[in-house]
Amino acid sequence: MQQKYLSESIRERKNDLGWTIERISRESGVGIRTVNRILAGEDVRFSSIEAVMNALELSLSVDKKSQSQV
Repeated sequence: MQQKYLSESIRERKNDLGWTIERISRESGVGIRTVNRILAGEDVRFSSIEAVMNALELSLSVDKKSQSQV
């Protein structure tokens, strides 16, 4: 999954819930600086993305590529 799409999805959910970056940080246990990096589409540990997504009640699925995508 592209980082840009992921960060846009997280940002959209943040806005839908009316949460601040501070609230995401508190609910996820991820530092404010790291939350900002996720929202900016920068590289962060997957565990940080996972914690933020869980706090925002977002899920991530992985699908097998079809032959035409290889």
